[in-house]
Amino acid sequence: MHTRRTSAGGWREVKWRSWLRADPERIPEASGYHVPPSRPRWLTTLLFAGVVVVAAGVAHLFRHAANRVIEWYSDERDVVSASSSLHWLVVFGIVSASVFVAAWLGRLVDARHASSTGIEAVAASARGERRWISLRASAVRATGTWIASTGLTSIGRESAIIEIGGAVGAVAGRRSGGRGDALATAGIAAAFAAAYHAPFAALFYLGEHLGVHRSRRALWFAATGAAAGHLLSVHLMSGHVIFPTPEGSRWETLGLALLVVIPAVTGARALRVLRVRVKAADIAGPLGLPWWTVVAVFALVAGAAVATFPFAAGNGMEALRQAAVGPTVAIAVALSLGKLIGTTASLGSGAPGGAISPSLSVAAGTALLTVYGLDALGIEPDAAVIWGALVAAMAVGVAVGLRSPVLAVVLVPELVGDYTFLPLIAVVVIAARLIDLGVDRLMSRLATPVPDIIYGDDA
Repeated sequence: MHTRRTSAGGWREVKWRSWLRADPERIPEASGYHVPPSRPRWLTTLLFAGVVVVAAGVAHLFRHAANRVIEWYSDERDVVSASSSLHWLVVFGIVSASVFVAAWLGRLVDARHASSTGIEAVAASARGERRWISLRASAVRATGTWIASTGLTSIGRESAIIEIGGAVGAVAGRRSGGRGDALATAGIAAAFAAAYHAPFAALFYLGEHLGVHRSRRALWFAATGAAAGHLLSVHLMSGHVIFPTPEGSRWETLGLALLVVIPAVTGARALRVLRVRVKAADIAGPLGLPWWTVVAVFALVAGAAVATFPFAAGNGMEALRQAAVGPTVAIAVALSLGKLIGTTASLGSGAPGGAISPSLSVAAGTALLTVYGLDALGIEPDAAVIWGALVAAMAVGVAVGLRSPVLAVVLVPELVGDYTFLPLIAVVVIAARLIDLGVDRLMSRLATPVPDIIYGDDA
């Protein structure tokens, strides 16, 4: 229970359940980006602090709780080691079952709150649409993503973290007299910065996806949320850099990165097209089949992908860390082919999940596979140079897979903890973007292109 002041100046008791629900008719018409609500500044500050702490805490607990469950049933501390040590039939069963359960939870939310969850809904509200963000629905979707993550599924778990951060901010703002748009951006920024160890990238992510740069108020909430989330993660939650810093020659790294940029663009584009076009729900309807039969097929394909390619398990980060130490053909094939199939099947089933980490993983895997092809031609770069080129290919995955080139230039240097790598990344991203635009122009003459809009799994 909590209390709320009435128009007569008294207080009345309100149930938490009704407090979490939203009435779209009561949402202020003006975007919260531009018009501050009529509440005291101290209350806004208190709400901001609470949202940031919850968002960063969810980012920390989500990952660690999933790893604890994986360690419990596999005696291994990460998804790749677990998928490699368990019998392939066990992996197949775990992944297939977790994808099916996650897809069922995703369908449950879509049936009741289709326009009230995810980064797309927050973006729509920020544009002025009378959207409301459901915290309960977001929590159910996050549960689905967590189940898929604990089940070794080839899916991005960061979407749930970012979505919960946004939902907590939206509900807190809405229930204190505003729309919740600005507080939602603070929650998303804090969650993104904590999940990726990337405070500046969090700001650019919000700029490209939510347009916070168009409002001084929204930009302030986003910037302070990202900084606070990052500081909380590093100093209180043992946050650290995601990948090792590339140590090879920058010129050799740039040369190799430009040699593999076309394959990296191809891999990122393939995942983008497949995750948008291939949906179990779209297949079941025309065929007149029950939804669960097609979802079951997608779940089995997702299970087969991880059982066949153990390095395709999880969001791809662990496999990439192993590639930094010792790249192998098995990692290259798993990330380029296994993850492409596994992520497409998982997201296509309706299981809630994200696409940032799978996109950069597929692009890096395709680049690594190309490097082994170059090795057959007599081009044998050092292992340090190869890792640097894979890092550049990750940026290609974000730039092309999410159509976020500015985010890619900033995010990847933060993932490796080295901002001096940014100029090299920028050159590679510009080349990738030009190739991507050229392919777009060519494909538009042959088929309907994938709409360049915000999707629910763009996180």
